[in-house]
Amino acid sequence: MKSISSILVSLSLLGASAVQANTTPGKCNANNCARAVTGTRQGPAFTAKAKEDCSSFVVSTAYGATVTVTAASTPTAVNKVIPTYASACDGASAYASACSCYGIPSGTVTRQDLTTSVTVVAVSVSSVPASTTSSVSPPPAGPTYEPSLPTGGYASCDFDPATGGGFELLSPNALAIVNQGPPGNKAVESTDPNAAIPQYTFVHPSGAPANVFDVVIPANGGVPAQILAIYKSGEVGFVSTSSNGQAYVPSPSGDEYVTSVWSVQCNGLATAGIIGGARFYFTVQSSGVIVASTTPPLRRKRDIPVPEGFYVQPAVVPTPAGSKCPSPSQSATTKSPPVPLTSNGCGPADWRQYFIPNLEFVDACNYHDVCWSTCSETMASCNAGFLSRMLAICAAKHTNGVALAACNNLANFYHSKVSGPSGAAVYTAAIQTYCDCKCTDPALTACQDQCVDTKTDANNCGKCNIKCPTGFCTNGACSFKDCGGKTCQTFGPCGPGGSCVCASTSGGTGFCVDGNTPCSGLADCGTSADCPLGSVCALQTCCGRNVCITTDACGGYNSPARMFMTARDWNNATIGHPALF
Repeated sequence: MKSISSILVSLSLLGASAVQANTTPGKCNANNCARAVTGTRQGPAFTAKAKEDCSSFVVSTAYGATVTVTAASTPTAVNKVIPTYASACDGASAYASACSCYGIPSGTVTRQDLTTSVTVVAVSVSSVPASTTSSVSPPPAGPTYEPSLPTGGYASCDFDPATGGGFELLSPNALAIVNQGPPGNKAVESTDPNAAIPQYTFVHPSGAPANVFDVVIPANGGVPAQILAIYKSGEVGFVSTSSNGQAYVPSPSGDEYVTSVWSVQCNGLATAGIIGGARFYFTVQSSGVIVASTTPPLRRKRDIPVPEGFYVQPAVVPTPAGSKCPSPSQSATTKSPPVPLTSNGCGPADWRQYFIPNLEFVDACNYHDVCWSTCSETMASCNAGFLSRMLAICAAKHTNGVALAACNNLANFYHSKVSGPSGAAVYTAAIQTYCDCKCTDPALTACQDQCVDTKTDANNCGKCNIKCPTGFCTNGACSFKDCGGKTCQTFGPCGPGGSCVCASTSGGTGFCVDGNTPCSGLADCGTSADCPLGSVCALQTCCGRNVCITTDACGGYNSPARMFMTARDWNNATIGHPALF
């Protein structure tokens, strides 16, 4: 994480709007525009270049009515642009005003150069410069736009545009994007930490492609809905009428705009573009105004490029209230021996790479890492503690202003990420690393996401994942209902092998047991509850008594069955056969 102190200066400039340079003597360095154009700290070489740029910008050239010139000197129209180092100037008039501080007057110079070769008709070059924002009209520059959409739907994503409800859009400065209001209704960063931030929703117009949305501030009382729009001029602002698709529509100002351009990636990043056409790239100007272009923006002094898109900050982030274990009847216990707890601050860059600044939440992140690895804590308690610690860091480091707004927004965003599906997946993985899940009832056994009685659970009979084909389990052994009521003289064959016979027990059920099992050494019993787990109490056996016997040779645990009576002890009885003398 970068230090908080290293970003305070840049943050303090985000809310300041660029104004025109003042031509009054002694005030030519009164704003960012004038300082960028006439500042002397960059040396004489820069000053000479800046004067040359200003002269080219404010002075126009006109040619005589009929002039004979060389082909190389043929006058052509010049598309004048504001230099990149003067991006703080809010338009042509502000730049020209700053240039006037050099004493360079605007006007027209007429040339009557007479040479030979080519005669041309008079050409006048306009002194009106091109717009400082890039046009977004087709054809697109670079690859066409194809949004990154989740193939399996949004169910496991951080935000579902159809069902996710209200949200804020966060810029790379971790500031919410809002409507500046009239005149212009431009999209700007909100720098007031105490301001009420209106919530957006995604709306799919009937004329828009699938998974392409309008970004809308819903109507509130007498205030109509406000829809985020991208103009051909490159401005980003708000309109009251959707384009209802991806074709540009006219605005009252004469500029055209489009609104149905927004898509959402699974990680919550909102991108914009015309499907199969132009992709929109954004820049946050030093004044906080958002502009768009169809080419990736270059970073200019105090301007922040947004090459990917804006992040969605959900208004409501539900944090699961459960424990580390998948069932409420289970509790997490520390592995034996315990796995040492570790922390890595705020972890790898992943989604944090999109934010400037990257505030110092290292202590809070370390707490969160350790908390998620502590078996007695829950996801809800850890995430709540994480958020409260981050907000406390913000309050301690910033008393007010844009830095506090950015810090609070980023804290809430971090909390939303650890509380969403991607955070839940990491949290669940911690169970396997640090904890074992055991049932709070000692009579039950934890099998995956449930606590079961392995004595009676037909899907976990005797132990987890032992499934009885008959659907009956008694004392951890698979029972066979058809075997009920049998006695030593009426035992019949059953199960997978020739030595397996039906033995009955109380309750009208029976078991498939190895009939060759010697009676000697078998424990007496009254019911199966008197037997160890996995054994049953066989009634009226050829042993002349009720005995406990395992069933695993004949279907209980699917072990190989022994063949029927090949070498029985002639002097001792077995389960299925009386003693022979």
